[in-house]
Amino acid sequence: MENLIGAFVFIIVGCGFLYAGFYVRNSNQRIQANGIKTKAKIIDFFEEKRKDADGDTHINHFPIVSFTDRNGIVTTQKLDSSENPKRINELIDIIYLKKGNEYQIMINSEFWKTYFPMIFIIAGFLFSGIGIIWLTNKI
Repeated sequence: MENLIGAFVFIIVGCGFLYAGFYVRNSNQRIQANGIKTKAKIIDFFEEKRKDADGDTHINHFPIVSFTDRNGIVTTQKLDSSENPKRINELIDIIYLKKGNEYQIMINSEFWKTYFPMIFIIAGFLFSGIGIIWLTNKI
């Protein structure tokens, strides 16, 4: 049983990556299909410090953008995607979808629409595949 723990860990991690990748992809597709394209101005950055398992500190910079929605309402919101903090006052293309009183916003770029979720999906298949191969070779 001890020899199978590693295989199960790979399978579980792989399933987690697959879930995250398909969730982000489906969310992005929903925003693209139903959302509204506009320009947003990066007005500031929210700095988030995190420590990894080795104790190293990593800093992520999440842009705070301002844009005017279709109804003329000026909205300021932090994005969930990390960006280069030197981009203050730059205009970026976004797609937003208003859900209740909140906006779901994605950056309208090929990377965020396609490649970002695909990275997770590919990693999920790789980890799951390694785990399955490992498991079948031990049984």
